[in-house]
Amino acid sequence: MKKNKSKINLPNALTILRLLLIPVFVAVWFTQTGSTVYTHYLIAAFIFLAASVTDFLDGKIARKHGEITNFGKIADPIADKALTFAAYFCIYAQLKPRNLSAEFVTGLIFVCVILAREIAVTVMRMVYLKKGVALSAGLPGKIKTFTQMLLLFVAMLFIYSNEKSYSFVGTNTLSITKSVNVLVCIIMVLTLWSGICCFTGVKNGKSNNNAAKKAKRAKKN
Repeated sequence: MKKNKSKINLPNALTILRLLLIPVFVAVWFTQTGSTVYTHYLIAAFIFLAASVTDFLDGKIARKHGEITNFGKIADPIADKALTFAAYFCIYAQLKPRNLSAEFVTGLIFVCVILAREIAVTVMRMVYLKKGVALSAGLPGKIKTFTQMLLLFVAMLFIYSNEKSYSFVGTNTLSITKSVNVLVCIIMVLTLWSGICCFTGVKNGKSNNNAAKKAKRAKKN
């Protein structure tokens, strides 16, 4: 695939847009005005959804038109992680009870596991990128990313509906926390699964490369 050396192209512009939308999303989430009470949660949720769509579009356009750049390889995963980190922060900051509950702590544990995996995979990709090897996301990673973005959006809708007092998953913070934890638990399972697939794939790839090198040396001898 031909790679475009230009740093600024449509895929990279979408990645930059996603980064710019993150502080807007956070600011709107925590902004409450008198006449639009609680509507800010709904607006923020759709800003998050719009930012998530740019994640799908930038990669698809870059691959289709051969506009993959080193900037995109670095900035895209950073933008993805920053967006999801911001979403978890906003959601659980809203759910935080006056006295820590078991449900809230459980949710935080789920989030910590997810973030640890995300950081580990991102660091590994950066290390390989410095070696000139780009590790693209496999099917498990794509499934995880799509599901994570969708369920985080749904979690935000849960919070909005709860604040508007017509939630179908309960009308108190504890009920909403339990419901959000179920969604986050699903994300955690998919995150661990895709992480294992990623590390296993890299390990197998290294083994195959080493075997190929040994075979090549043996053939020369």
